[in-house]
Amino acid sequence: MRSALAAGLLLALGACKDEPAPTPTPQEERDPQDVSRRDVHEAFVAARNAQHAPSDGGGRAWLELAPGDDGSVIAGRSRSWKLVYEAGPLGIAEGGALYFQVSPFFEWSTPQTEREGASGFTRVSTQASGVSLSARTLDQQLLGISIEGRELRGGERVEIEYGAGSAGARSDPYAEQGSRFWFAVDGDGDGTRKVLADSPSVDVLPGEPAMIVATLTSTARAGENVRLCVAVLDSRANAVTSCDAQVEVLEIPEGLVLPASFALGAEDHGRRTLEGTASKDGTYRLDVRARIGERTLEARTNPLHVSSGPRVWWGDLHGHSSLSDGSGTPQAWFDYARNVAALDLAALTDHDHWGMLFLDEHPELWEGLVAAARSADEPGRFLALPGFEWTSWLVGHRHVLHFGDQAPLLSSMDERYDTQEELRDALRPLDSLSIPHHPAGGPMATDWRVAPDLQVEPVVEICSAHGSSEALDSPRVLHSPKPGHFARDALLRGYRLGFVGSGDGHDGHAGLAWKGPHYPTGGLVAVISDDLSRASVLDAFRRRRVYATSGPRILLRFALGKARMGEVLPAAEAQGDTPLFLQVTAAAPLETIEVIAGEEIVSLPCRNELDYSASASLGALRSGEFVYVRVIQLDGGMAWSSPIFVE
Repeated sequence: MRSALAAGLLLALGACKDEPAPTPTPQEERDPQDVSRRDVHEAFVAARNAQHAPSDGGGRAWLELAPGDDGSVIAGRSRSWKLVYEAGPLGIAEGGALYFQVSPFFEWSTPQTEREGASGFTRVSTQASGVSLSARTLDQQLLGISIEGRELRGGERVEIEYGAGSAGARSDPYAEQGSRFWFAVDGDGDGTRKVLADSPSVDVLPGEPAMIVATLTSTARAGENVRLCVAVLDSRANAVTSCDAQVEVLEIPEGLVLPASFALGAEDHGRRTLEGTASKDGTYRLDVRARIGERTLEARTNPLHVSSGPRVWWGDLHGHSSLSDGSGTPQAWFDYARNVAALDLAALTDHDHWGMLFLDEHPELWEGLVAAARSADEPGRFLALPGFEWTSWLVGHRHVLHFGDQAPLLSSMDERYDTQEELRDALRPLDSLSIPHHPAGGPMATDWRVAPDLQVEPVVEICSAHGSSEALDSPRVLHSPKPGHFARDALLRGYRLGFVGSGDGHDGHAGLAWKGPHYPTGGLVAVISDDLSRASVLDAFRRRRVYATSGPRILLRFALGKARMGEVLPAAEAQGDTPLFLQVTAAAPLETIEVIAGEEIVSLPCRNELDYSASASLGALRSGEFVYVRVIQLDGGMAWSSPIFVE
């Protein structure tokens, strides 16, 4: 997958005149804590302030298909498409341009006109007498078509054959409905262009079944109902929408009542959720086998822990759809979250100002996202939250979650909300949270010079599809890390932040970004709460009764003295040896368990167990110190407790 940063810059600069981006201040002249990408921010400001001619964005475009052809394609495969653009009443002036762009965020073939035998070869033509076309690739996934000879008059057409050569054009590997072929028009030739909002689209279909995922309820009390969700995926973790399968649950242990077998048919759309009962305390893991034709697919569930202990709910509270730089519709994103990944809570957080059509410039898109969350929400069963990513290139990205009835879009490009302080002031009267995202770097680090408001910003995201932002000594650190900006660095500043993980997947695979071959990690948040109500979950976040994983559903309990995960231990109770309690119920054999106390790391003895518990003690702790736990499985899966703070 190409860099979303490069794609977004392309879109921003393409919308304004062809002038070079501002040169960033040399690093040696900047405050080392300044993380700003002013070149990106100023490019967006210039694009927003650009003056458009009435002919910019004029006209219409459509797919021209043979009878019986709906234009669809199997994910990752190649074919050709014929598209037609018809100029609007104002036409396109000589020297103006038409732009053809497939999704710039994924792996569509770049349209090109030079190599007929290579993927993405594109043939451009017109029957308008006296008009000549000059087409060239401007960047990945973007073809510019200059109008020469004379103007292209209203009603005259340009035909584009994308994938016209023997290799065709490769499609997006991520299944989605309505993947757009974007058109934009610079009607007067001044270098500014405007996107056609009704650009045509095709469906990208999932591939053949390649894996199954089987997800159990994680915690329950004896006698309560539990759920087992089984879903069939292709090799890219796209949900298979139709298959015939015979599914067996192997060796169901005593104490767990579930159907031992069932069939999946066309009406099941490749997934089924079974209801069962946990009759006695214990830890349960199930092996599931599906026979699909001549193929046999197997999976092991996450652990189910039945006890009187705390309940754990799993969520992915950061992801993207085609409303910004991801795949699929908001409705499909929430459907995958609930019925494929079997999450308990989810929030779709498309960018405020990023993608092809910006949410902050198209309020109908934001209204549609909020409506999709409200429609997916089912009290007590599945908590769906509206949200967005506050995409500041000055101080860092944050995803904003709305737990209450009010769900405003507060854009990072709006002068009323373009600083951390202004964002937090606007969120404080609401039941809303702001969560710093990939704080250590990658696309953009977090500026920690402004202390977080713990009512609005009680936690930090330390793992996502980008990798880990916990600390430089963490496995799978995200790309382009910036020392001094990791989550542990924020704790060392004295900020009392809990830890969460979120997917930030752009492939439509909420909760399972880590299952496909395209991301090094994923991210989930575990919420420790008696129930799944909005009020209880919000309270758990504000009390830091949450923890993070890189995707696997690892159950983790941690206490220091009388303080539980996320709480504050009075310094007077940590003067001597402080008792530590730890319990891990893993999804795969354990490799390492580490206790991090400030900048000191202590490894605990671990021998590939699935279930681990330990009681130990730490020496005297001082006020201002913090302690948390890092868990690493043999398969690379990770979990981090929220810290306990000594004060």
